[in-house]
Amino acid sequence: MRFLPGAVVRARAVTGDQIAAFALRWKGQEYVFGGNASRPGLWDCSSFGSFVLHGVGLSLPDGKWGGPGMPPGSHGPTVESYASWPGAVTVSAPGARGDLVLFVGSGPNGHMGIVLGPDQMVSALDDASGTLVSPITGYGPPGAPVVYRRVIAAAAGTAVSAAAGQGQPGGLAAAAEALLIVGAMVAAVLLSSVLLGAGLAAGGAWLLSKAVSDA
Repeated sequence: MRFLPGAVVRARAVTGDQIAAFALRWKGQEYVFGGNASRPGLWDCSSFGSFVLHGVGLSLPDGKWGGPGMPPGSHGPTVESYASWPGAVTVSAPGARGDLVLFVGSGPNGHMGIVLGPDQMVSALDDASGTLVSPITGYGPPGAPVVYRRVIAAAAGTAVSAAAGQGQPGGLAAAAEALLIVGAMVAAVLLSSVLLGAGLAAGGAWLLSKAVSDA
């Protein structure tokens, strides 16, 4: 049997929930751009992702943990590596616990994290924040395409419901559209009331004039 290079072939003994739980254990650790994940905190966003997947027994893009060019000897796979990895499939937002959320870009123009819940991820963000839990929206490089991917060798984690306003500015646009519709409805009701009042007044004036002329 032949397999594509880099493809994961192990049984699905791991779940997305386990990936999320293991990633969450490292909240509060540091961040080092280009770090090789040879110890906790010596990682950036993508080498943190590699550390987490290796920690639950999963393979990585481009090779195995400890192999040439791989952690912990080198940095290993990047965000772009994870975006094109045959060992994962792209899924619809907002994904499920343990999915990878990727802001696809090169170097500082990319970012990735592990999905925890509605608009929530754990990731190695930057020097100032370290490894933390944060929203997904607004916590990646502006303009970078956001892609959700699920490791094929892991069973899907608990499904995540879309958070209110997630995927803005679409959420803001929808709210603004709803307000415009409500405003138009209110205006229509007020206009109808004005027209009805004007009609009643005109009718009353006609009846009064008729009564006077009849007298």
